[in-house]
Amino acid sequence: MKIVILGAGAIGCYLGAALKAGGLAPTLIARPRVIADIHQAGGLTISDYQEEQWQVGTPDMTDSNEALADADIVLLTVKCLAVEESAQLLHQYCNAGTLVLCLQNGLGSDAIIKRICPTLNIVRGIVGFNVAPLGEGRFHRGTEGAIYCEPNDTIRAALTSAFAKTNIQLLSNSDYEAIVWAKLQLNLNNAINALSGLPLKTELEHAGYRRILSAAMTELLVVAKAKNLNLPKLTRLPARWLPPLMNFPDWLFKKLAASMLAIDPQARSSMWEDLHLGRLTEVEYLNGAVVKAASKLGIDAPVNAALCTLIHQVEHHQRHEGLSSSEIEKAIKKEKKKIEQKKGR
Repeated sequence: MKIVILGAGAIGCYLGAALKAGGLAPTLIARPRVIADIHQAGGLTISDYQEEQWQVGTPDMTDSNEALADADIVLLTVKCLAVEESAQLLHQYCNAGTLVLCLQNGLGSDAIIKRICPTLNIVRGIVGFNVAPLGEGRFHRGTEGAIYCEPNDTIRAALTSAFAKTNIQLLSNSDYEAIVWAKLQLNLNNAINALSGLPLKTELEHAGYRRILSAAMTELLVVAKAKNLNLPKLTRLPARWLPPLMNFPDWLFKKLAASMLAIDPQARSSMWEDLHLGRLTEVEYLNGAVVKAASKLGIDAPVNAALCTLIHQVEHHQRHEGLSSSEIEKAIKKEKKKIEQKKGR
């Protein structure tokens, strides 16, 4: 089968290299600068937090979207904000019935593709781990996690064994909506990490930031319960146990959450990278998705709303990244007060 990765940035290059290491021959559609970097380096090298490394040479790479015309399976690895533009390309070049595995974090972007591409076979998916570009064709997976997707026999048969060669699990579940919300619960930390400006491991070892994450997670669990979703266990602990765990003292948290802290010391969230490079973020598809779902149910979500506001302020240069936990909590209190004032009217 012809596999094409559209939007081969950090995640796309990592997955492309993994598939090549697994014996497949994917075509990566990437920006010219990414292609030039990989060719100059003599190919792709990927590594993971377990200190394993794979050198896979130079894959088939192009900056031409015409490669989509030959695709049987497309892995869409762009950020949520680029989904609409990518959907137009899929609609223009792909044949009817082409399988498109949409690997975006958060909620809502798949609806855009389904609207623009009614003749394509859209399968929702999530990459559950962090990837950092290190330059010179090197990409590093800094955290544990699997790829989750809606059930699809063709995708499972084509990709599962190839991904397994580089320790990547491809898992599917009929209750995918619950998986999306369980993964979203973990991704609520992306905004906190971006605002802190710290590596993920350092941020999670700080009780103040964990206290904020606990409150954001609790809001999500309230929404999930109202939606009658039974969130699956994506970490070693059930979803409902994560907020209390975040509130444990530092010494106890480090002891009980050792696997959660098995992160590369320099790994950061992709949202931190976006803020650091002056790009717009996916916060509305993450924390913003909780706020929107809560609003439809008549539920307040001031913590996630405040995190969205802070991220947007940094995006528009009204604040600098590197906020302390107390500064973030001050913004949350302000958001709660605003909600109370609206109710008092």
